[in-house]
Amino acid sequence: MDFLGNWFGMTNWKFFGEPPAYVDKTKAPGMSDIPTPTVVTWAINAPFILIKSPNFVWACMSMGLYWLNPYDLTPNSVAATSPISYEFMTERLWIWIPTVFGYFGFWHGTLLFLNMASRPFIKDRAYNINKVVHNTFWTLSGTVIWAAYENVFCYLWATGRLPYAQGAWYFLAALAGIPVWRSIHFYFAHRFLHFGPLYQQVHSLHHRNTDVEPFSGLCMHPVEHLYYYACVAPSLFFYCSPFAFFWCGLHLLLSPAASHSGYEDHFQSDLFHYMHHRYFECNYAGGDAGFMDVLFGTFRSSMVAEGEPKARADAKSTLLTIPTAEFITYLSLCYGCFALWLNYVGTAVSAEAALILSLITGFGPVALSVAVTRAFGGGRGVKPTTMNAIGNAIHIVAGAAVCAIPVSYATWLTLRPMA
Repeated sequence: MDFLGNWFGMTNWKFFGEPPAYVDKTKAPGMSDIPTPTVVTWAINAPFILIKSPNFVWACMSMGLYWLNPYDLTPNSVAATSPISYEFMTERLWIWIPTVFGYFGFWHGTLLFLNMASRPFIKDRAYNINKVVHNTFWTLSGTVIWAAYENVFCYLWATGRLPYAQGAWYFLAALAGIPVWRSIHFYFAHRFLHFGPLYQQVHSLHHRNTDVEPFSGLCMHPVEHLYYYACVAPSLFFYCSPFAFFWCGLHLLLSPAASHSGYEDHFQSDLFHYMHHRYFECNYAGGDAGFMDVLFGTFRSSMVAEGEPKARADAKSTLLTIPTAEFITYLSLCYGCFALWLNYVGTAVSAEAALILSLITGFGPVALSVAVTRAFGGGRGVKPTTMNAIGNAIHIVAGAAVCAIPVSYATWLTLRPMA
């Protein structure tokens, strides 16, 4: 039964104090080479991803929370009143805020205060309270945006605009399929956010953290949360159960915590993604789908080339400085896109108007990132990955398909007459 000691996110029966099996513990943290991922190993591991990884823990949490807090999708429910309802979102935030902050706080406390891991990637790293406050603020923002996503989908289901499935087979398919789909979506969504203007206006906020801590995992610009949560797209385009949506959402909310710890020796430790924060132009995938970085020439296996890594100030990770005019302008215009859409929900609009409004919600933030970047001066702090024109086109088109199109389609459905 020893093989079970490396299941469920454990290493040698431990959740803390043990690095991944490939690590040479005689070397400094981050100096052992990650084995080169291949599509063959990914395909072989995919059927077992639920039990041979941290996904098992999150799946158990999702089933428990869904059983305790099911969606009310009856025609007279709060969800049926509006795609953005104060009452609905308040009910859901009573669930999600304790869940998210309890889970992230657990990793923050056990690693940074209780010292249950001992191999930080940066030796003698300093605790930065300003950075932690900054990260928790944007984590709270992301939790609210997830509740808005729930509101939209429950509105679509409760009003008959979007069909949904029930039954054991749909439940089991979602349980096994969501972690695999998450890997694919994350890569293309992430590459999309490294498109120059989107990086400058949106993704750079997440990259204010180079020496990460757990709350940095969900610390994102609201537009990044918008596209990150678009991973729920299967619930839009396929006949899925509401549990599939819920399970995907919990995975999106909780999986970034431990992977952004900054430590090598615990459940879900993630040198692969840590190097992306440190070096920016490498390791865009999640570690389980790293073969895509190998395929496109962006895979990095260790920090050996840097020597002993030094701490960085992460000075922009603070709420103590006044946001720039560029930041305020872009964010305000993006919120304006959604205010415009929400203004027309529940009113009779033509098919052409519905299409235009939905395209504004999905693609408006992309177009605005280009316009605002040009207006305020582009390219600052952006180091584009070297890639040929075909490679760039593949990533931009695929990124738009998995990020912007689901947002547009969901908002378009809200503008349709009831079934």
